[in-house]
Amino acid sequence: MEPTLPHLADHLPDLLDHVRGLAAEIEAGELQRSDELVQRNRDFYTSGRMAAIESVAPGWQQMAAQSDGATLHHVTQVLIALHLLPEYRQAAQRLQDLLEWTVLYHDLGKQVVGGQRDSLHAFRSATMAVRRLPALGFSGNAVNPEALDRWTRRVLGASVAAPDGKGLIQDNRELPGILDGLEQLFGAGSAVALIVQAVMLHQSLNVVPEWPNPGSLAEAEIPRCIRPALVPVLEGLMLADSDAWQLFEPVSKAKYRNSTLATFVAVRRAIGG
Repeated sequence: MEPTLPHLADHLPDLLDHVRGLAAEIEAGELQRSDELVQRNRDFYTSGRMAAIESVAPGWQQMAAQSDGATLHHVTQVLIALHLLPEYRQAAQRLQDLLEWTVLYHDLGKQVVGGQRDSLHAFRSATMAVRRLPALGFSGNAVNPEALDRWTRRVLGASVAAPDGKGLIQDNRELPGILDGLEQLFGAGSAVALIVQAVMLHQSLNVVPEWPNPGSLAEAEIPRCIRPALVPVLEGLMLADSDAWQLFEPVSKAKYRNSTLATFVAVRRAIGG
């Protein structure tokens, strides 16, 4: 296990200052409207700042260009929501670092085509994260580029037709082998493995009944796909992701938070943790 992890704030200080400032304003009740938050984000993301983030998360600018910046705004909201989470605030530094990196990458590969839901974006985002993280100061096993290419191809090919015949969803039959392969590359419990696993699996649980994920894991699949060490990272990401949609709607936010927490109680029970 790495003694220390790279801090996202060291790589992208402007972004973290922006996020922390907005989180503080929301908590203090000084920022109360979604449209104002959208405008603050638009003002922040200058071409220079976009280029800086692109250097850390290649694919960021393409993601941001879609749907008038809808995904860019959402990822920023998730970072804000993360900094408001009690689970993040009470976490040790290592978990805080893991969560920040995970949020940065979790929707990096999302595509919006004809208004259709992108049910494969978690897998695609994971392949983008795994290629960049080792170059950012994360220690771990030396990775054979050819082996990483094979793993990436396997992930991108792990899809099946959706039950309704509309598009593709992730093929969960491939997940155990994919996750084992990732740990063989980087080491079980390594920072890279945990971040990439959380990115890959954030569409694999139904934490909010109103927003069912078509590729969600069956109960029997959970112990094979979710390691105990991953649970705090995946839970923090999914709590922040849920809160991000409801930053200014406290009743809905509390409802979906409770639903997400209940899901992870069931996950811990399923894996014996």
